[in-house]
Amino acid sequence: MLETIKKEGIVAVLRAKSHEEARGYIEACLKGGVKALELTYSIPNVNELIAEYKDHEEAIIGVGSVLNGQMAKDSILAGAKYVVSPGYNEEVNTVCHEMGVTYFPGCMTVTEIMNALEKGNKMVKVFPGDVFGPKYVKAVKAPIPHVEIMPTGGVNIDNVEEWFKMGVSCVGVGSSLIKGSLEDIEKLAAEFVEKIAKIRNC
Repeated sequence: MLETIKKEGIVAVLRAKSHEEARGYIEACLKGGVKALELTYSIPNVNELIAEYKDHEEAIIGVGSVLNGQMAKDSILAGAKYVVSPGYNEEVNTVCHEMGVTYFPGCMTVTEIMNALEKGNKMVKVFPGDVFGPKYVKAVKAPIPHVEIMPTGGVNIDNVEEWFKMGVSCVGVGSSLIKGSLEDIEKLAAEFVEKIAKIRNC
């Protein structure tokens, strides 16, 4: 799953007040070419939605805002292909490794990143990304070149190129993608996909 997410280059972080609203976002992202979708626990009964989309031919469904082991287990059983948390959690790490599901723990400091790597994870979510900015990634990868980094928070269409130039493996995008009408989201999703493809082909 790690290689799949890296290949996609972008994960849409979806928050919604209802399944109907979330479905609209999911379909808009897919139409725009963003396939990796992190359905967060801020969506009511999120695991029902995960189960609904787990076998979708295009969607790569994961779960986000996971705070403990039980949340991780419930979502994995519902069909989540990867688990994302705002910070590293030992219970979540254990559940994911025991159930064979990729875990992307949120990290902010170098110490947290090193701990996540030592616990068997290869990619971390740098969150909140806008606190340090893209240059932080380059600084971290100097002494820890093998770490795969996915910044979330503060990534937008205007700075996504800088993030990749600094060495990220992919980006997590939430409010800077999910805004406006569904047509706007679809269009912006396509812009992200196109821009990331161009960056990688340079």
